[in-house]
Amino acid sequence: MGIQDNAIGFGLGMVSGPLADMSLAGVPHQDAGAASGLFNTAMHLGIALGTALTAPVFFTTTDGSPDPGLNRAALIDVLWWVGGLLALLWALMFCLPRHANNRTD
Repeated sequence: MGIQDNAIGFGLGMVSGPLADMSLAGVPHQDAGAASGLFNTAMHLGIALGTALTAPVFFTTTDGSPDPGLNRAALIDVLWWVGGLLALLWALMFCLPRHANNRTD
């Protein structure tokens, strides 16, 4: 596992928990299950789309070459792009409101 993998895992961990908390904080208790399911579905859809959009970048960079050196370099480039986007999302997270209004039903 390289430093890029660790950075991406760290970035996902830093964003996922607070995002879930803020997204679901204002949901009434009777709708919490549906909201949680929708949130998890959206997260999985984002992961699938991220993977689907990263693969063409990788294969366009390698041009289908079986050269291991070229494939390794393309993978590192793609991981840096993904890490950069995660860092951007992390920075944008600070633009979100500090406290969500909690409802008591």
